[in-house]
Amino acid sequence: MSTPDIAREVILGRSAKIWQALAKRPGMAARFACAISHTELPLFTFTKHDRVWVLAYSRQPQDNSRMLQQLQAAGVAEIVYITSSSTIIAPRVHCYEYPRAKKQAEDEAAALPQGKVLTLGLVVETPDELPAGINAVTTIDAMAAFMLSPRWTADGGKRTHLLRIVQRPFGNVLERGLYALYGALMRVVPRQPCLLRPFDLMLRIMGMRWYGYTFLSNRLWATSMTS
Repeated sequence: MSTPDIAREVILGRSAKIWQALAKRPGMAARFACAISHTELPLFTFTKHDRVWVLAYSRQPQDNSRMLQQLQAAGVAEIVYITSSSTIIAPRVHCYEYPRAKKQAEDEAAALPQGKVLTLGLVVETPDELPAGINAVTTIDAMAAFMLSPRWTADGGKRTHLLRIVQRPFGNVLERGLYALYGALMRVVPRQPCLLRPFDLMLRIMGMRWYGYTFLSNRLWATSMTS
């Protein structure tokens, strides 16, 4: 596959927190001088030498489809859809809205001739920000380095998984026990984990941050990357 002639890098999702952090990294603001919001997309003038990096957008599949169609119609050189590691659960679990919508959008992006898909884990400045337990992680520094020199290593040059597995300590014995119990319950309802939502609410009130599809996707990534 030939490498397109990229003359301009465009960020689509200027207000995203991840871009606010990336823009502070050396070289990023100069290289990615053009950043627009999703509301500006219909009126923005793209060129055939643009690479567009699509940051967080909608939980509604039709909105994401419409956005990708607009970029395709604009004739840009590359469309990089930035997706979440949580999409690993979408083929087997359908009750979580966010992973399902992201999975549909990333598949639509990958199907475009100029489409690319960048999969991120939990995005943090430092590992200290992570919840306890197993995490699939992407640091802001790692993402900035990739964007300055992207390499597509999977799916015939269409995708890259930019993440690593990090184990974080538990705050106390109670949290460790709840984590183990939650994992056991997940194994009881592997296809219907949303039945655990009352438990999720309790964990949220207690200040835990590892429940729900985050727990499940982190476990699946840890298994797939060590097998």
